[in-house]
Amino acid sequence: MAKELRKTKDDTAAKALQTEREERAVANEEAMARMDSSQPTPTQEENDLARLGVHLDEKEPDGSGPTVISKTVVANVPLGYDTRSVTAKEPGSTQSYSRPRSEPKT
Repeated sequence: MAKELRKTKDDTAAKALQTEREERAVANEEAMARMDSSQPTPTQEENDLARLGVHLDEKEPDGSGPTVISKTVVANVPLGYDTRSVTAKEPGSTQSYSRPRSEPKT
């Protein structure tokens, strides 16, 4: 019974590990394809011209395509998580975070 339970647990962990490796491989392939189709910016020629004092208004495209911003942060809009609110203790509250006093021994 214990061996069967361990085997199913190991099998589940192995499947999770395999899917994680496959997802990582796909992401790596996409990143390598992006790197193969792009070039450094600025290019060496643009650096050489800048060193000589030539100002370029139009730069060569680096091949990365348009910049897509998928997440924006707007001021005063909650980000989807709750924070603790700071409130004063109510009068007569007995909640204390310090150690209780011990009764004096008589």
